[in-house]
Amino acid sequence: MAFILVKMPFITYHLRMSFAENLRDELEYQGMQVKELAEKTGLSINTLNKYRPGSKVVPTIDNALKIARVLNVSLDYLATGKFMAEKHGGRNEILQIYKRMRKFSDSDIRTVKSVVDSLSEKYK
Repeated sequence: MAFILVKMPFITYHLRMSFAENLRDELEYQGMQVKELAEKTGLSINTLNKYRPGSKVVPTIDNALKIARVLNVSLDYLATGKFMAEKHGGRNEILQIYKRMRKFSDSDIRTVKSVVDSLSEKYK
């Protein structure tokens, strides 16, 4: 890890931002609050907040594993935002759509919901 920190600061920065953003997105996707994650991982809220966007702290492997296990995602996903396709099917695509939709207006979100509801009826 020290090699990455000293020799490859761009990669460290990229992983730090990706982990923080992916953690935020996964908590939001699952509807989980930091307090609940803290209770389930045994990590303090203060520690978890250090891993949120805007922070410069990278979690230890042990802490990242605890978080990944509770969220039921891989370390690879927390670090890169990508799922292994053979294990997770189309979930990565769904998450990418979800991330793009965060910028939509309320009206646009209602339209998308209407389309999804209609398609869901079709496949019951």
